[in-house]
Amino acid sequence: MKLKVFLAMLVMGVSAWTLQSCDNDDDDDWVTVPAELTRSLADKHPQATRVEWEAEGGYYVADFYEDGWEKSAWFTPDGTWQLTETELRFMDLPDAVQTAFRNGGYATWEIEDVDRVERPDREVVYVIEVEQFDQEVDLFYTADGILVKDDTGTGGGNQGGSDYLPSVTVDDFQAFLDERYPGARIIELDREMNGYEVDIVHEGRGKEVIFDLDGNWVLTTWDLRMNEVPEVVKAAAQTQYPDYRLDDADFVETPSASYYLIELERGEREVKVKVAADGTVL
Repeated sequence: MKLKVFLAMLVMGVSAWTLQSCDNDDDDDWVTVPAELTRSLADKHPQATRVEWEAEGGYYVADFYEDGWEKSAWFTPDGTWQLTETELRFMDLPDAVQTAFRNGGYATWEIEDVDRVERPDREVVYVIEVEQFDQEVDLFYTADGILVKDDTGTGGGNQGGSDYLPSVTVDDFQAFLDERYPGARIIELDREMNGYEVDIVHEGRGKEVIFDLDGNWVLTTWDLRMNEVPEVVKAAAQTQYPDYRLDDADFVETPSASYYLIELERGEREVKVKVAADGTVL
């Protein structure tokens, strides 16, 4: 698993476990795992076997096997379950996810890791980590094969299950989403430097909903296929940069306006043009 397993030792009957930090072998680094954590694990994963505990960034992590799957479950110190990460092979993914990946833009990249991630109040997601040269991308799919998020980074930055820990709660944004995007399925909530990003599935599309630090809606954006963009919009963008090729398109909603964001490229150069639905360049 991505998380390094700590050696676990049983002390004082069944009331507590102790474990050693992987960063230091000194006895001073041993910490106690409260009994409520073992009870919480048993409640959430009653068939867990070969359990080993570790401390990670203020959380307790249980590495274990269940029904033949290798898993990691994360808990707060009071025993509140935060997430479970299950290691998979590509062939274990739902058919819709396999098909979406094979038909997507990363199909030729090397698959490094595949996980199933479960968290409270959020839909199960399947994360495929792919790599090409020194670049890594985590692709987040719903069970029905919708790509809702792609996290891009450079090699060596993956922190395992900690990447999937919730940073904010669904309740913070639920009322707005229910009103603006009724029936939306919440997939991801992340705290960013300047606000919050909520990834949803709405009307069969993956959408990113952005809020500022005060919780005010800033914008919503989603990917479009070029054949979904009105011809008048494409023509307007092309007129601005006649020597460039249409490359990518997004639709953007804000409190004051909606528009198409068209990306064009020529060789290594890229430009973006905002175009209203009637073809007006903004």
